[in-house]
Amino acid sequence: MQEQADQIFKQGILQYQNHQFEAALQTWQQALIQYQNLKDRKRVGSTFGNLGVAYEALGNLDQAIKSYQQHLAIAIEIEDLKGQLNALGNLGNACYTQGDYHQAISYQQQRLAIARQLQDPQTETQTLSNLGIAYHASGEISQALEYYQQQLAKASETNNYPSQGNALKNLRLAYQTLGEDTHAQNCYQQQWAILRQRFLEEKSDEFVRIAKIVGFDLLEDLAGADLSGFDLNYADLPGVNLENANLTQANLALADLSGAKLTQANLSQAILSNANLRDTDLSYANLCQADLRTKLPRANLSYANLTQADLSSAYLPQANLSHANLSSANLKYADLTGVDLTNANLQDADLSRAELKDAIVENVCFTKAIGISRRVQSELIERGAIFDQNQSKNATDN
Repeated sequence: MQEQADQIFKQGILQYQNHQFEAALQTWQQALIQYQNLKDRKRVGSTFGNLGVAYEALGNLDQAIKSYQQHLAIAIEIEDLKGQLNALGNLGNACYTQGDYHQAISYQQQRLAIARQLQDPQTETQTLSNLGIAYHASGEISQALEYYQQQLAKASETNNYPSQGNALKNLRLAYQTLGEDTHAQNCYQQQWAILRQRFLEEKSDEFVRIAKIVGFDLLEDLAGADLSGFDLNYADLPGVNLENANLTQANLALADLSGAKLTQANLSQAILSNANLRDTDLSYANLCQADLRTKLPRANLSYANLTQADLSSAYLPQANLSHANLSSANLKYADLTGVDLTNANLQDADLSRAELKDAIVENVCFTKAIGISRRVQSELIERGAIFDQNQSKNATDN
């Protein structure tokens, strides 16, 4: 009988993990009856807890809270402290979701006391975070700061870096709410120090995962960051904001930076070969000596410094290169179809076999550029390009 009840209970877990919430609810209801017949109070309590989780997943918060309360009552009755921890945590979170912050705080404070009694640092830091968030939501920012700071201290003491990052993120948000930008920036710097330590010292290749764990919003929090020398090979960073970031000598080969904002970023000597730079904003970026042998359709490279950049075989249709400095750049076999090169500087650039069909070349300086045939040169001059007389004499007929 016990074995059968346990099997039913485990079946409910599998159904829940497969997002079959209604089926899991029904299965756990069967398990509950079995445990009640066996008079196994601990299992009855934990099954009520699971029923609450299923009800919550189905959007029935009122019934979920009733189930959690039944779990709590049984856990108190049989003096099951770990059961009380689980029930109180679930009750606190459910009440928070309902917007009942006062009741959520009450449950979380009870949970905190038990976690400390059991000397359970992981549950303690988690509950301190929940309390800070609940106080923050209720508008009591000073109380929120107190609990976030306690969380940070405990997490630092136990070397729990995900909790440290979480605490620092929430502290930063609280300080921003109060307009205390200096304190907020200090929290950001501490978060960044944790990220650098975990990523560089451990030589990890999972930058995105670690950044999220320490509480960074990839779409906003990396602007101005110092990522010089970072190995970000294959990094998944679509839409990320890296404005003013320092990416000198960073390895971004095969990274997804589609739609990313890299305005005024320093990417000198960075490796971007085979990276996805579709629709990426690289305006005013420093890409001196960068490896850009990749696809950049519709990328914005206006006013960018591309001196000595390697754009050989690069795919740049409809890209904006107006006012860009491409002096001494390697553009061999590059596809520049429909590219806007207005006022760009291509002095000493190598354009051998480059495709310039429909490119906008008004006031573009091609002085000492090589690899352009006499026929193409004539076409470009008619469209407003600037060549010196010696180039016209030395141009090939190909």
